[in-house]
Amino acid sequence: MRSRFHGFRVWLLVAFAWPLLLKLPIAILLLQGRGLLAALLGIGLLALAGIRMQRGRAGDARRGAVLFGVAAGLVAGLGAQLWPPVAVAMGIGAWAGARLLTDDLPETAPPPEPVAPVAIPAPLQEVENRLEGVRARLGTGSPPLPLKAEIRDTTEALENLLREIATRPDRIPEARRFLAMQLDGLDRIVQRLQNGAEPPASLAPLLDGIADAADDWRARLKASETEALDIQVKVMADRLRQEGR
Repeated sequence: MRSRFHGFRVWLLVAFAWPLLLKLPIAILLLQGRGLLAALLGIGLLALAGIRMQRGRAGDARRGAVLFGVAAGLVAGLGAQLWPPVAVAMGIGAWAGARLLTDDLPETAPPPEPVAPVAIPAPLQEVENRLEGVRARLGTGSPPLPLKAEIRDTTEALENLLREIATRPDRIPEARRFLAMQLDGLDRIVQRLQNGAEPPASLAPLLDGIADAADDWRARLKASETEALDIQVKVMADRLRQEGR
């Protein structure tokens, strides 16, 4: 009901430009080219503004208000042939009014852009296969696996590290040992839980520790890249100063 009301309010605001619909036949009959063009542009821009505002994504209300202002300015300057500063002032007024009347429209965040898949190099393929195996085990079994959410979070942390390492061939050997060791233990934990084992109190902190260790790995990788970039910038700056002497 709320969204319907807001959609109705948007098109009610657009409907205030109804005189433009009357201007169309008049301009055609009287052969008023400027008036016809102004009416067509005004109607088109206002319809586009209404569609954009009703869509309700982040920034649509702001962009729709800009279209309202542009439409009003064009109609005033091109159709009514007002003095350009006056037409601009009317456009600004229309923009401000539309912005004020639609400022509380609900907006949703745009959908996230799809993440390009990362090619897993051959040395890490075994790690990828183990991750797939753990994910497959989490999706099977009844009753639900104990600590399933914690195990999934740990698996996601290890997977994020795998994707990060896949783009840094020089760090693969060291990271592969870490990932293989953690996934070997995680796989055994999941197997025993599926076999009916009761999780000890220390298991949840252990899973958090594995996830934190994977996150620390990623943080160190980013820190090392930042440090390398800083050194490179300093070296280039020194060379630039030397060549400028």
